[in-house]
Amino acid sequence: MKAFGKGKIERWFKTVRAQLLTRLTGEDTASLAAINRRLAAWIEGEYHHTPHRGLAGLTPLEQWAQSAEGVRFPEPTLDLDDLFLFEAKRKVQKDRTVSLNGVVYEVDAALVGETVLLRFDPAAPVERPLLVCHQGRPSGLARVVQTYANCFVKRERPARTLATDGPAPQPPASALRLRELPTDTSDEGEAR
Repeated sequence: MKAFGKGKIERWFKTVRAQLLTRLTGEDTASLAAINRRLAAWIEGEYHHTPHRGLAGLTPLEQWAQSAEGVRFPEPTLDLDDLFLFEAKRKVQKDRTVSLNGVVYEVDAALVGETVLLRFDPAAPVERPLLVCHQGRPSGLARVVQTYANCFVKRERPARTLATDGPAPQPPASALRLRELPTDTSDEGEAR
């Protein structure tokens, strides 16, 4: 996977190390809030007003002023979190499950054998359901399989023997009937 723009962020970090970090005092690093204040002051006071070779000698503030009209803001109803979800393709197994990062999820039984797209936030807890998409459309949620609870679910399993349409036939009468055997009640029977 090629990372586009990686050089720009590396250049940013190099500039921060060279121009900001070397000037920080103990007071500036006393807390995260102090570091954030110092960073914001440096960005607004120096960085935005320094000409950049990558911007043809313009400052970031001048470049922004020239291109600000072309900036489009998202619609207020747009779910921004949805835009940044990770995606992974998985094939739904016969038991209607898919696996992602070592966790087994259960999906709709109608998707058995199909390849689905799982959309998820990698920072979210494992228990959070994943969005399942099939053929470009949402197809419900994938929920974590609770293995212990799942072992008690009653399922209809196919019979291993042939089933008949009618009642089971009665076994034939036995020639030996235990109720009709003579019982020995004499003292000889007890001595044995």
